[in-house]
Amino acid sequence: MYKILFLVLVFIAAPIFAQSSIEIKRDDKGVWFITGPEDAKIHDVYEAVGYCVATDRLFQAEKFRLGARGKLAALFGSDLLDGDIFIRTFGYSEEEMTQAFDELDQEVQNVIQGYVGGFNKRIAEIREDNSLMPFEFITLGLELENWTVSDVLAWVVSLQMNFDPEALDFTQLENGKLLETLAKKHPKNYISMFEDLRWTNDPKAQTYIPGKDTNITTISPVEKDLNLWETIANSNISKSATNLTKMRNNRINSQKKVNAYVKMGSYAWVVSKDRTTTGNPIVYSGPQMGFSTPAICVEGSINAGGIHISGMTVPGIPGIIIGRTPHHAWSMQVGHAHTVDFYLEDPANVQLDRVETIKVLGEQDAQISIYKTPHGPVISPMPYNPATYNPEKDGPIISWKYAHRNYDLKSIQGWLQLAKAKSMDEFAQGIEYMGVSQHFTYADKNGNIAYWMSGRDPLRKPGEYRFPQPIQNPQEWDAAVLRARSTDRNNAQGYYGGWNNKSSVDYGTYNSSRDQYGVFQRTHVIHDYLAAKDKFSFEDIRNLALHIASTDSFQGGGNVWKFVEKDFGAAVKKNSNPKRLAALKMLSDWDGHFVAGDWATGQDRADGWILANKWVDNVTKKIFSDELKDIYQEQRKDILFNVLLHALDKSKDGVQNKYDWFADSETKSPQNIDDIVVEALDETLKQLGKNPWGKGQRGSINFEHEILGKVHSMPRTKRSTYAHIVEMGKDGPQRIESMLPLGQSGTILFKGLEPIFDPHFFTMAPLFDIFEMRKFPLFDK
Repeated sequence: MYKILFLVLVFIAAPIFAQSSIEIKRDDKGVWFITGPEDAKIHDVYEAVGYCVATDRLFQAEKFRLGARGKLAALFGSDLLDGDIFIRTFGYSEEEMTQAFDELDQEVQNVIQGYVGGFNKRIAEIREDNSLMPFEFITLGLELENWTVSDVLAWVVSLQMNFDPEALDFTQLENGKLLETLAKKHPKNYISMFEDLRWTNDPKAQTYIPGKDTNITTISPVEKDLNLWETIANSNISKSATNLTKMRNNRINSQKKVNAYVKMGSYAWVVSKDRTTTGNPIVYSGPQMGFSTPAICVEGSINAGGIHISGMTVPGIPGIIIGRTPHHAWSMQVGHAHTVDFYLEDPANVQLDRVETIKVLGEQDAQISIYKTPHGPVISPMPYNPATYNPEKDGPIISWKYAHRNYDLKSIQGWLQLAKAKSMDEFAQGIEYMGVSQHFTYADKNGNIAYWMSGRDPLRKPGEYRFPQPIQNPQEWDAAVLRARSTDRNNAQGYYGGWNNKSSVDYGTYNSSRDQYGVFQRTHVIHDYLAAKDKFSFEDIRNLALHIASTDSFQGGGNVWKFVEKDFGAAVKKNSNPKRLAALKMLSDWDGHFVAGDWATGQDRADGWILANKWVDNVTKKIFSDELKDIYQEQRKDILFNVLLHALDKSKDGVQNKYDWFADSETKSPQNIDDIVVEALDETLKQLGKNPWGKGQRGSINFEHEILGKVHSMPRTKRSTYAHIVEMGKDGPQRIESMLPLGQSGTILFKGLEPIFDPHFFTMAPLFDIFEMRKFPLFDK
């Protein structure tokens, strides 16, 4: 195990950059610090940023660029072709990106051009000195190509779509498939069953913005329009959903293998000055973007040209994404604005937009034709070919209407505005430029805390948006006309926090396959922690991340047992025996975390965690598998668990199920919840056998390189890829700490026949592995 290191920032000898007065320094971990006069040209500032990032992460950025342009199959072969077709279909043409760049503000153009210039400066150095060529370029036979402004814009768009839960998902189509399947299996009850499984708004779901509203309707305004339901149920949409879901999964799995997939998810919280022991607001941000090799994020600092900021960015993105300035600090977590609707289209409305050629390693080029309708590109069938289109085989023609279309090309303006803001209102103006839905928590030197959800959520008429819009009388909307921004400042509870959960009480869920907000959502561990006492130290707020990292569930965090402990316990006590009571005793003694023993080095899972999750899983299987049959495994466990919680809720002020899921007319299974719970417990104990059950079952986080294989490993926790915590005093940040997996550099060079890792490839791992943050320099006062 690595020893704990006590680190002091030591700047390495720094060269003067180019012919300007911009200077680059690096600390003992390789993090870059760009400094220069206030009147330095912003082009030169971002040229230095691009140069630093390219020096550290050129091959990684190349994969991001190729992925964003739909060119990964040319490097890795036909396994990556689905992903390339995806991007070409959903993305922009070269002409559209050129026009978008020309329409940007001059300052933003200067930022992008400077950043691109920095990349190309590093590429020119490598061309002059082949010993600087990254190992992967040589091994894969990949030629160096200069970057362009279109490359940056394409990657900005692609990154944001990956961070948008709806953008590249097909939940409206999958909902249609579910409705179609239920209609065939349960023609008398399919509407009630679907309503239970796809509720629109749960007033008991945890929110970022505190508040209660018992008047929220949980029923779709068009639920009574049986013609709509029958149209969807008979649309053959299952074909489209199945084909696209398979293609999406192929894309994700193949991109993961080559470290080109961008994972989304995050947690964060900000605590007000009234609830900290220091009397200053403190913000914590933990973006969860997976554990690639190298990590997706890099750290840096800019103090030049009127820009004063430090924090985290992603290679290929010209700006600090999560950061702190002398005035404020912020977090970002994936949000859930309703950004997408799919439309069933008449073939007469489909027009050819362009033909693109995709190169495939070792195979013939693939040519795809991209068709569009007034709503957007045709995404099903993908690719669409009118000459071979078969409705029976392919399902209906479906187009994709995206609220961020064209707006996502302007997001660099947003990041620049966040960096330059001198007030909370100016920061809010930057939010309006963001072409992606994100939750932001914020603290500033004036003692304010605040919350926003960014992204474009169009103002829609009341209607049914869980399915694609039908050909006849579809609901239309204008992406320029938005519903009121979900935002709040300085609330009475003294904090904002969440883990990709619901924004506010009036904010329902539409078509995100990753989150359908219910009574259970993993963010409860954050709110339970922050509600536990009145005052928190810096260390308390930092350690909340460790507290939630050692939880787990079918939602990737949280404790499901908390939500059924009372009902399951009561059921067992009504029909007890020594084994059942011993199981309850184990769970009452359990601390709620999935890690057993030493969280940093231990290899075991807690027996309580294994028992609770297996028991809940068996209960939900008994309740739902008889009705859902062969599609039971396709349903998300957290949704089924919330349907169970809705059934257990006797208060009548939450979502009420319309179908009796406990009844089972086809088997001799128990017909009430108490008997189901007890029988499921007996089966669980039999399946688990003699404990301990969690020995050696904790698992690992493995850092895999696409050529070299596993290069590093650490025990598994539900932790973030990057983290920073910032205490904001009256003069700006008083304390900044951060952590990054592996290291700042991702460069591997050849020395003879051996790959040699950069000295800063692994320098952060000893601290990150044991959840030890390091101090980051404050801004000059």
